Amino acid sequence: MQTKHALLLLPIAAMLFACTGKDSNTEAAKKTDIAWGTAAMYIERPIAQGDTLCYQIDLKLDTISGDSMLAASLNDMLRDSVLYARRPTVQATMAAYADSIEAEWKAEIAEMYEPEAEFKDMFQYYLTMKGTPMDNGRKDVLSYMVHTECYLGGAHGSHDTRFYNFDTESGKLISIDDIIPAGRRKEALEAMGEQLCADYGVATLADLQEQTGITMLGDLYLTNNFFLHDDSITFIFNIYEIAPYACGAIDVTIPSVPNP
Repeated sequence: MQTKHALLLLPIAAMLFACTGKDSNTEAAKKTDIAWGTAAMYIERPIAQGDTLCYQIDLKLDTISGDSMLAASLNDMLRDSVLYARRPTVQATMAAYADSIEAEWKAEIAEMYEPEAEFKDMFQYYLTMKGTPMDNGRKDVLSYMVHTECYLGGAHGSHDTRFYNFDTESGKLISIDDIIPAGRRKEALEAMGEQLCADYGVATLADLQEQTGITMLGDLYLTNNFFLHDDSITFIFNIYEIAPYACGAIDVTIPSVPNP
């Protein structure tokens, strides 16, 4: 994902800083007081006995050690919203998640697999997932990205990028409702539309849809998939959320002004 440069300045004084109002830090992703570890797993199996083709599962998620609220919140998010299971640790949850995927793939491939099939390489499935903290220029907010890529047969693979933002003191997972007050949401949506039009060099959202396909599958909305910077916010729309696959992931950045 490449974040575009913001081209307009919004007079939204409380938009991004209503959450904490603390000082920023350009070493945000390298906090020395956070004990980082990694939960990882790699599986490679032949799709059939004696076959050289394999399916692969490659998982790697940075985690926080210790009993802080931030560690608990991040690791709970990884288990509940990324790995979709609850085990005592992220590593144990990852193992259960991989077992579930592998069992599903084995059943699906076995049903369709033919050793001499012309397109049997379509069963060479893979899933890669990486989770890591991102430098956002802020000390008060930890931004964490989970990027997933997979191929499950068909014409092309798929990819997905999700951001999760945490208050570093309380451990709270920050939602868009914490960032943009109800009375400013319309203004933020308008700014998002104007910025996308500026990014793509068109005059209106109708022109944007006609020339790029963006909003063809859905209107712009204040998604919880966002990345907080020191003075702006980037919204991310993954494939098929508001536009066809060919558009790829769409990101749009709108700036803000901190509280006086």
